[in-house]
Amino acid sequence: MVFCMSISPIPSYMMSMYVPSSAASQKVEENDYEYQLIMQELALYGLVPSGDKDTDKMRLETAQRMEEMLKAQSETTTRESIPFDDIMNTLNLTITGNLDEDYDTTIDELDYEIYMAYTDEEREYYEALKDEVEEEYNSAKRDRISFSGATQLSSINRYMMLGI
Repeated sequence: MVFCMSISPIPSYMMSMYVPSSAASQKVEENDYEYQLIMQELALYGLVPSGDKDTDKMRLETAQRMEEMLKAQSETTTRESIPFDDIMNTLNLTITGNLDEDYDTTIDELDYEIYMAYTDEEREYYEALKDEVEEEYNSAKRDRISFSGATQLSSINRYMMLGI
């Protein structure tokens, strides 16, 4: 009887613990890492992971798109149209797109014009413009508040429909 012995740098008791690394096992580790990132980002959005990577990845992408849409929408509302822009143009004022800022600038200019008016007719004209600006400003503020609430409600409804 001849026994063949091999000499190995790994002791025999450790052979069962040795698992060769392969591209497949590295891919699983990367996927797990990617899924861990997905779960972390879902948590940032306040969403609970479903346990399925593909589903959670799709939910995360949807939440990110929704956030981008809301961000873009809020940026457009910050550059809103100014309801009294025609009066600002008449007074040769620059429109910034910020309702509060443009209102303050316009009222300041109208107060100056009222103070500097030479005639009663001129004073009445600028006072009428000031009244119109104040009315349009207050109306725009009310509309903005109700629109903001409606926007938030529609966003919540979209999330609910998407199951997010």
